[in-house]
Amino acid sequence: MAGPPGKVRCSHLLIKNENSRNPVSRRTNQATSGTTEKAAMEELLEIKAKITPENFAQMAQERSDCGSYRSGGDLGWFGEGEMMQAFWDGTNALKVGEIGDPVKTDSGLHLILRTG
Repeated sequence: MAGPPGKVRCSHLLIKNENSRNPVSRRTNQATSGTTEKAAMEELLEIKAKITPENFAQMAQERSDCGSYRSGGDLGWFGEGEMMQAFWDGTNALKVGEIGDPVKTDSGLHLILRTG
């Protein structure tokens, strides 16, 4: 499905941690300030070993700390400058259907599935 010119689409699974700019899970409303970045990365890598494009939405609903967990992590279409640069770069490095390596932003650590 082709999107608007200059736009990409992805879903993501976010794990917030003590270094997140807003260390509160949107899924649980619990503080994540007690989670080290190292522990968050270890958990994200465990998830990456099991996650596929087919189960991504379910896993995002079960674990993501972003409010997009409600929609399986889907962030819709966005262009450059609408997301943090590292997130934009991480999404653009992927082909549609690929899940990338963890990406670190001010929000936390992300797994990204490019969907468009």
